[in-house]
Amino acid sequence: MRKKLIVIIAVAMAIPLIIWGWDRYQDQQIKIFVDSATPLYASEIDAAYGSLKLIKTLKPGEKLKVNRTTYGKDYWALHVETDAGIHGWVASGQQGLTIQRPK
Repeated sequence: MRKKLIVIIAVAMAIPLIIWGWDRYQDQQIKIFVDSATPLYASEIDAAYGSLKLIKTLKPGEKLKVNRTTYGKDYWALHVETDAGIHGWVASGQQGLTIQRPK
């Protein structure tokens, strides 16, 4: 009986971790291309609403790696990392970016 309880608890703990891992994997499959100079923002809210809190301006051709994505009431923001290791946020629909989701 005790062994069965341990298995049930282990499975109950593993399921959310598997779902989280799959979600994170899906986020990291998104590709972003910088087509023209565009801002990298400090937070998802700044990116969504075009705040003046810039971390830096991304240059055309700069490589970005997507770490996570998040959705708000009326936006989709992506947490990215540059080749230089700088972390920041960009928004879907932001000028100067092309975002490709996996099929």
